[in-house]
Amino acid sequence: MIYLPRSLAVWFGLALCALSWGSHAQTLAIYCEEDRPLQFYGSDGKLTGMTIEIVQEIQKRTGNTDAIQVVPWARGLDKIDNNPNTLLFSMARTPERENSYQWIGPIMANIYGLYAKADSPLQVHNIEQAKNISLIGVYRDDIRDQTLTRLGFTNLDRASSNISSFKKLMMGRIAVYTDSQLGVESLALASGFKASDVKLIFELFKSELYIAVSKATSPALVEKWNQALEEMKRDKTFARIQQKYLPPDSNRKTHK
Repeated sequence: MIYLPRSLAVWFGLALCALSWGSHAQTLAIYCEEDRPLQFYGSDGKLTGMTIEIVQEIQKRTGNTDAIQVVPWARGLDKIDNNPNTLLFSMARTPERENSYQWIGPIMANIYGLYAKADSPLQVHNIEQAKNISLIGVYRDDIRDQTLTRLGFTNLDRASSNISSFKKLMMGRIAVYTDSQLGVESLALASGFKASDVKLIFELFKSELYIAVSKATSPALVEKWNQALEEMKRDKTFARIQQKYLPPDSNRKTHK
């Protein structure tokens, strides 16, 4: 048995504790919701998508190996709001959310608009006209709900999922629903319809998407992830991932 002087033994013990704490601090809870084509399960059952690949590449460059967990959006919000070392993506960076989280990104830009049934005669030319539509379907508590509420809309039909809004539209229970240009096709298929069953009648706003990080997470870790993302943009890895999922002429490819 080896005996150490008391001072050296104390120092050694503190060093071990520091190493243990440092290792624990690097453990992250990483959440996302299923949202084609950003985050979804492929035909092989593996998690894939544009933002999945972006996050996985950042993890590779920063040495993080924690698993990405798919959860309902409401659960992801609960996790990030109440736990340290927690990440949630893809989240729109809005005024309401600005001071609630730390931010990594942007990783994507989306254009949101009002979609009606393909045979609808409804026309909308400005925001004030949109406020007079009978009912507008929105995803509860997400950027569409928050932004339109902030703009003074009182005709919102809040649903627990985008699929619910799409089905309500096709059944005639709402006049229009809100969606991003990127999400229409996959949402239509997931709802049992085709993208051609709906049409864009008015563009609402453009928003950038980020990886949100809980406030009780080390700012140094957030900066490390942001630096890795910037490196990806400089060496064109980011653009190559985008090109796999976005149309060549897409005006959403704003972050290269």
